[in-house]
Amino acid sequence: MMGYYRTMERKAAGGRTVQPYMERFSAGQQGTGSRGRQGTEGRRAQIPDIRQQGPRPQDRSRTGTAQRELRRRRRRRRQALGFLRFAVCLFLVFGILVMVKGGIALAASLGRALGMGREETRSLILPEEDAAALYGDRYGEKLAELLERNEEAADYVESYPEREAYKSQPIDLTQELQSGSVPLLMQWDKRWGYDAYGSNMIGLAGCGPVCLTMAYLHFTGDAAMTPREMAAFAYDNGYYTEDAGTKWSLWTEGVGKLGLVGEELPLDENRMKQALDDGKVIVCSMGPGDFTTEGHFILIRGYDGNGFYVNDPNRRSNSEKQWEFDTLRSQIRNLWSLYG
Repeated sequence: MMGYYRTMERKAAGGRTVQPYMERFSAGQQGTGSRGRQGTEGRRAQIPDIRQQGPRPQDRSRTGTAQRELRRRRRRRRQALGFLRFAVCLFLVFGILVMVKGGIALAASLGRALGMGREETRSLILPEEDAAALYGDRYGEKLAELLERNEEAADYVESYPEREAYKSQPIDLTQELQSGSVPLLMQWDKRWGYDAYGSNMIGLAGCGPVCLTMAYLHFTGDAAMTPREMAAFAYDNGYYTEDAGTKWSLWTEGVGKLGLVGEELPLDENRMKQALDDGKVIVCSMGPGDFTTEGHFILIRGYDGNGFYVNDPNRRSNSEKQWEFDTLRSQIRNLWSLYG
């Protein structure tokens, strides 16, 4: 019996030990009774519901950084697209301009081929009645070509119908001599440009006599020798030719008859500069290039570190700038130094 009671006591003690544990377990896990519900609610209160809560602070910062980066990418994409659109528009505008320019050039070429370009040029400068008189004689075609190549001669071409009035007028060159340097004279100057030079006019073919006049005035100061008289001198002494206008012998043999000295020079930069340093001037026979399409004479009067100073009797613009030796060399056919 004693053994039986001890066994029961142990069971009872174990039951007392197990029951509080079971109660606590039931209260916490199963939620039976008021303590169980409170425990369950307490635990639920302690367990966060991540589905309802917003991002934690570190998550918000990461999200904001990602959004800013996305905005930056979108902004860069918009800028790139805008630049691309601008470049395309600019390219299209440039292409249109090139096409328009090409079309104008093509139209001008076709007009010249059909004889229209020259008529348009004439009508812009000359009245219709003067144009008819101008282009109706033997010099008309040559004057038209002069006008197309050289706009500086426009006044000379316009005044051609009144040429007889200029041919009878005296010429005074005292103002040209006041500069103290080699005077610059134009062959198409109305004071002598309509006068004859052989079978042509000084304004069209008199570059040789006009260059010699510039040199003669510089060395002698004799204003009585005008381009009109110099052209007559060259023609009367056999230095005019139908093909070339002026013979090269004028610059050696011919100038001697005027009291000047002419010597042929080699095409050498140092020799040219030495002649200029000695007070001489240089006359050059030019081939096609910057000064002519066929043949022409110019006068070189000086030089410095930037190039040579030129008196071109056909263009003042050529006489207002300097020319490097390499540019002149490829166009010079022959040259002579003159001095008195």
